[in-house]
Amino acid sequence: MVDIRPFLKKKLHVTVWFRGKCKYCGFINEKKVYDYGVLTFEEFDKQLDNTGHKVEPIVCRKCGTESMPECVVYRDEMKNLVVSEAVINYGQDVGGEEMQEAHQKRYEIFNEQKEAFWEKYTDYAIANWRDMVNELVDFEFQEAYQKLGIETSARTIAQYRKDALNRFKTVEEKQRFWRAANEYFIYHHLLDIGPLGWALEKDVKYYGQKRMRFVVLHFPLGEALEELRTEWIGQLIKKEKGDNDFLFRRIAMLTDELNRTRQKITKYVHQIEELRAEQSKLQEKLSEAYEQLRKEKENKNIVTRDPADIEKIRELKSFVSELIDELKEKDKLIRELQPTQEEVSVSELEEAQVDAEQKILDTLVGKTVAIIGGRRQEQSKKEYPCMVLVHSGEVLDPDFYHILKQADIIIILTQFISHLAMWEAKAYALQNDVPIYFMKGLNIPRLLEDVARKL
Repeated sequence: MVDIRPFLKKKLHVTVWFRGKCKYCGFINEKKVYDYGVLTFEEFDKQLDNTGHKVEPIVCRKCGTESMPECVVYRDEMKNLVVSEAVINYGQDVGGEEMQEAHQKRYEIFNEQKEAFWEKYTDYAIANWRDMVNELVDFEFQEAYQKLGIETSARTIAQYRKDALNRFKTVEEKQRFWRAANEYFIYHHLLDIGPLGWALEKDVKYYGQKRMRFVVLHFPLGEALEELRTEWIGQLIKKEKGDNDFLFRRIAMLTDELNRTRQKITKYVHQIEELRAEQSKLQEKLSEAYEQLRKEKENKNIVTRDPADIEKIRELKSFVSELIDELKEKDKLIRELQPTQEEVSVSELEEAQVDAEQKILDTLVGKTVAIIGGRRQEQSKKEYPCMVLVHSGEVLDPDFYHILKQADIIIILTQFISHLAMWEAKAYALQNDVPIYFMKGLNIPRLLEDVARKL
C-alpha cells in the first residue's frame, strides 16, 4: 500500500463552491462560498474542523431566479482540479451545535477513556491476531519496529507480516507492538480528523474491515455523536454471528430506512423549487394574457369589432381560465409537499398551551416507566400518573432485567449509567420495540413530562 503521509505536507489552494441547476431556465450556476488560501493538506484538514458552509440559494446568472444548490465542490486552484464533490443531503444535519461541540471536545473525551480503549483494542487484536496483523500497512510496521528498537531484513509488506507473526509471541510483546503500530491510525488519522470527517468506506479499504469495525463500536465519542455511531454500525456491520446478529441486522435496516428518508427529503426540496418555478412561469403567462385582454377592451369603443378579434378574445379568456386552474394545482402540490402552519391568534396559542400542559402527563396513564441510572428510590415512591421503576444501572443484576421486561417506556440517565448497561438496555428496547430515551437530569416529574411531550 502507498504511504499517504508524504501528501500531508504538499501545498494546495482550496476554494469551496455551491453548484446547482436553475429550476426556472435550466442554467448551471456556481457560487464561491469560501477560500481557504494556500495551505498544506495537513493544515487544510485541521481548518475543516473550524469552518462550516451554510447552504444558501444561488441567484441564476441568466434569469435571476434563486435556486438551492445541489452539490458542494472543493477545488484546488493551484492545479485547477476538483478535490472533492458531494451531493448536498437536505435530510441530514451534520452541523448541529451539540454534535459540533462533541466533535471539538474529542481530544478531551478520548483522553478520559484512552487507557480503557487501548486495553480493549489490544485484547481484540490478540484474539484475532493473524487477521489484525494482515490489516497493518507498510509504514505502520516500519514505525512500530523503529519505536521498539527492532532491526529486521523485511522490506515488503508480506515480509513484515510474516516477521511480526513469527516474532511476537507473548501477550506483552503483542500488546507493545500493536499499540506502537496503531499510533498513527488512532491519533493522527481518526482523532485528528475527528468523527464528523471520517470516510468510513475509504478507511475500511485502507486500514481494514476488522480495525474499523472495532473503532465504530468502541471509539470514545461524545453523547451527541452516539446517533452517528448507530448509523456507522448500520453501514459497516450488516451481518454478525452470535447473539448480536438480530441487533446488528435491525440497526442496518433502520439505517437503510433513514438514508431513504433523507433522499426523499432532498428530492422534495428540489421538487418544490421546480413547482415554484413552473408556477412563476404560469403567472407570467397569466399576466401577459390579462394585458392582452386589457388592450382589447381599450380598442373596443374605437373600432368595429372584427369577428376574428372576438374569437381571439374568447380564446384568451379560455387560456386565462386554464392557467388559473393549473396555478391552483401547483399551489396544492406545494402545500402537500411542504405543509404550512395556520395563523393562530396569541390568545388561542396561550389557551392551547395551558390546556396542553394540564393534559400532557395523561399520555403516561396506565404505563410502566423504567428509569435506569443513578439512585432514585425515594423519588420513585411518590405518586405519579404512571408506575415508575428505578435501577442504578451499576450492575446487570436480576432486578435490572426484571425492570426492563416490565417497562413500556425506558429512560436512560446518561450521566449515571455504565456503558454496558446502556448498550444492554438499547439492545432490549430494539428487540422488543420499547421506546427508549436518553436524557440528563435528576427530577423524575420533569423527566416524565419531557417523555410525555415526546410521545
